[in-house]
Amino acid sequence: MAAAAAAEIRMAAVFGEARPENGDHDADALPRRPVLFHAHAHFQGPLRVVATDLRSLAWHCSLDLDDLQDLQDDVGIGGSCSDFLDYLYSSFSSAQVKLLFPAAQGANTAELVATKAKGLPRITISLHPVATSALKDVIADFSLALYASYKTKQEHASREQERVSQLMESLASERQKNEVMQKQLEALSFLDRRKATRPKVVSDQVPSVSGAPLSSDQVIVPVQQQTSVASPSKVPPAKATKRVAHVSRRARVRGALLQDADENDDGSS
Repeated sequence: MAAAAAAEIRMAAVFGEARPENGDHDADALPRRPVLFHAHAHFQGPLRVVATDLRSLAWHCSLDLDDLQDLQDDVGIGGSCSDFLDYLYSSFSSAQVKLLFPAAQGANTAELVATKAKGLPRITISLHPVATSALKDVIADFSLALYASYKTKQEHASREQERVSQLMESLASERQKNEVMQKQLEALSFLDRRKATRPKVVSDQVPSVSGAPLSSDQVIVPVQQQTSVASPSKVPPAKATKRVAHVSRRARVRGALLQDADENDDGSS
C-alpha cells in the first residue's frame, strides 16, 4: 500500500473528515462547517496534506523524506520509512482524526491529529493556512481529487459487482446441474430397489423344453403340479378283468357240472 525509496515517497490517497476541537480557543473560533482532509504522495514528490471546509478555510503542509523521518522519530515508531507510511495511512483511514487549533501556534494554525487505534502512538501534523489568493485553486484541486477517488472506487465496486454476478450465475448453473444429477441418482436408486423386490418368474426356475419364448396366452405350471398325460394314440389296450366267483358258488357250479356229466355218462351207457 505504501512504499518509500531513498529519494521518493509513495502513499495511496486517503480522504476523511477531521472533527474540529477548540483546544485553547473559544468555541466560536471553530469552523462552522465540516472539515475534510486529503493526504497523498505522488511519484517523486512530497507527502501533501490538505484540510478544508470547501468554502473559505483551508490548511496544508508538505513533508519530504527528511520531514517524515523526523516525524517518525517524534512518534516513536521503528522500522523503515515504508513501514511508517503504512502506519500513517492506517491512522488517517481510521475514524480517530481531529483538527486542533492550539493557541501557542497562532489563531490560523491547525494540527491534524490521527490515531490508528486506542492506546497506539498518535500522529500530529502541523498545518499552515492557505493564502487567500490560492484558496480557490486549493479547494478546486481538492474537489477534483475527491471526485477522481470516488470514480475510481465506483469502478472498482462495479467490477466487483460484475464478478459477484458472474459467480452467482456460475453457482446457479452448478446448482441446476446438481439437481439434475440428484434426480438421475434417485431414479437409478428407485430402479435398483424395484429390481431387488420383484418376485422371480417361474420360467427362471423351470427351463422350457424348446427354449422358445413363451407367448402371452401360455400358462406355466410348476413341475410339482405337472401330471403325465399319455397321448391318445399311445393309450394301452384295456385288459379283460376276470371276475372271481364266490367259493361256495363256484363249488356248487362245479359240482353241478360234474353231476350232469355223470348222468350223461350213465344215460349213454
